[in-house]
Amino acid sequence: MGNESDEVEKRECSFKFHDFTAQIGDSSITCHTIKMENCLYIWIGDSKENAMNDLSFAIVSPYEKDPLTTKIMGSISNEASNSLAKRLSKRLSMAVYVSFNVQVNNFSLPAIERRLRDEFNAYPEIF
Repeated sequence: MGNESDEVEKRECSFKFHDFTAQIGDSSITCHTIKMENCLYIWIGDSKENAMNDLSFAIVSPYEKDPLTTKIMGSISNEASNSLAKRLSKRLSMAVYVSFNVQVNNFSLPAIERRLRDEFNAYPEIF
């Protein structure tokens, strides 16, 4: 039996991490992103509480006009993660996971999405 460790090729991690914090109204929102090969994970939450109570997934399909989405965990009445995952998957043409862990209203949701878009535009190499 030969030395198998000589045959193992070590590869660098291709994951890219990016974090930022935004002030939305009276709340401080934190966003963590992990870019993997053909996949993106986004966690959006309160800066004080690192909970993951919600997770949605969207993926583009050659058979459908819009990406397919599903709620993996969390309340199905909270559509913020499904909606965001679907739009990002369509825009980026890749699978997208979104964990949306903040309470939003008609003011804060568009503000959070604008901040995400600004971050994507400022750091295109990350996404």
